[in-house]
Amino acid sequence: MTSADNQRHPAGWLWPALRSNRPLGPLKAASFIEWRYYAILAPAFHGIVGLALVNPERRFGLVAEGGLLLIIAGLLDRPELPADAAAPAPSLMAPGPASLCWMHLFPTRTCSFDTPTPGSVRAGADGCCFALEHDDAASVRIEIEAGAGLHLRLTHEGLAGVALPPARGRDLTGPFGSKAFGAHWTVDCPAPVARSEGSLTLGGGLLADLAAAPGGPPGYATAALRRQVGAGTSQWTWAGASGYYEHSFGVRPLPLHGWDFLFVPDAASGSAAVLQTYRGSRALRYLDVCWRQDGRAHQHRFAADDLTLTWPEQVQDPVLGVRRPRVRRIAAADADYRLTLTNRVLHRLPLLRRQKLAVRHFFISEEIGIADWTLTDAAGRVLVAARGLPCGGELAHFRLRAPRVAAGRADAL
Repeated sequence: MTSADNQRHPAGWLWPALRSNRPLGPLKAASFIEWRYYAILAPAFHGIVGLALVNPERRFGLVAEGGLLLIIAGLLDRPELPADAAAPAPSLMAPGPASLCWMHLFPTRTCSFDTPTPGSVRAGADGCCFALEHDDAASVRIEIEAGAGLHLRLTHEGLAGVALPPARGRDLTGPFGSKAFGAHWTVDCPAPVARSEGSLTLGGGLLADLAAAPGGPPGYATAALRRQVGAGTSQWTWAGASGYYEHSFGVRPLPLHGWDFLFVPDAASGSAAVLQTYRGSRALRYLDVCWRQDGRAHQHRFAADDLTLTWPEQVQDPVLGVRRPRVRRIAAADADYRLTLTNRVLHRLPLLRRQKLAVRHFFISEEIGIADWTLTDAAGRVLVAARGLPCGGELAHFRLRAPRVAAGRADAL
């Protein structure tokens, strides 16, 4: 796919432009966040490669981290998925799957943004280097190497004609909301459905430096993954897998504005459903759908007033210290379309950082599961009828407790 096919110029990194054209005060600079989120939904690797630029000027260093955080998190050799989302969840006491969470924080001064093209970035520090290059807004190549034994190569190609219009919210409520603080947030999704191919190589030296389970240090490798690497499995590859890409940015204190987020891309059919909800915002509560009909790509957005989101099954998570959903149900309807969606969360990957007070009581739970969804038009004609599709998403918000748990139980959830 070429830039002409995508008909959209790649968005560059916002931070360099803000710094040079409109300097922010210390508190707003510390609250700046920008991320690029690349999801892969393959049996070999179901997870994410994520970049989060947080507090780039490293303000308030005693309580807040700053820099470009690189994350690789996911399941390797994903367990077989049920045929549909109505199937029962696996036992909480079942052995945990092979999963990895690896993070590396680059000081901003070690990063080159929008090099060589808008949206690209290169960085190198502390035995890790990576290069991310955008050909256009929805097409990317990524390579990551860590001296301890990690090598990731990834290409992501967004399908033509499915880029979603950006959503902007300036209605974030609370003491640091838009009225008192000027908080704002933009969600830009050039590739709600993409084709992904790549490989991930892991060495024993890398795993030796990671915790055995989530809950303590930020990175971990489960016992099942250690057994696989110890038995000689060191590389996982995928091709033609479904993917998702999002670029989001703004000024808002991260721990005070969480989200509930779900994406269900299907590269084979060219369809996708994407739920975005940000706490304290109506403008950033919506659901996008993409599908192919009569040989053409179509898309539609259901606004907040058109949506109903419920959690009919929940569980108390000992690692996160909160109740989290095991099942989501979504219903959406307006004058033109009707949608029903059921999502069952089968696995979760906690993304926790305890080093600084500002994020110690905040969590992100990376979710892996399946979804069924149906879209019909006003006349009742079925436009999409999907069952048992792999999906991803996140739950994130403030938590009062930051518990530590035994490795055995944490590995099982």
